Amino acid sequence: MTDAQKAFKKSLIQQVHTAPKYRLYYKENREDYEKKLFDHFGQKSSKVLNIEQLLALVRWLHNELPELPVIKDRSKEATDRQRKAILKLWDLYARDTSETALRQFVKKLTGNTYLHIDKMNKADATKVILALKKTLKEL
Repeated sequence: MTDAQKAFKKSLIQQVHTAPKYRLYYKENREDYEKKLFDHFGQKSSKVLNIEQLLALVRWLHNELPELPVIKDRSKEATDRQRKAILKLWDLYARDTSETALRQFVKKLTGNTYLHIDKMNKADATKVILALKKTLKEL
């Protein structure tokens, strides 16, 4: 992020906290604010939102948008390529190739529980791929 983008993001965060809707309700109702952010952006703090998300939040808080849009940052999710690699490696590695067994393996390795591997983040997907590749090399 460039210095100009950082400054713009900082000004957007200031606009969030000075907006009428925020000051009148969300400033005193932090749990509702965090829930709103999480439901629409997948984050609980405006500081970690990207510029697109902050722009939408500012517009909504200034009553320029009737509804707050859902804008999730997909850059942290595992890629299709990672998911396919995990499934391929899992088929080669596991005796029980069921999705349940894979989810148990992922939880043991990463400490995170996923209902489906499509919801896995990039960092956990990388850990799983590296662990499966290492195990297959040892066989």
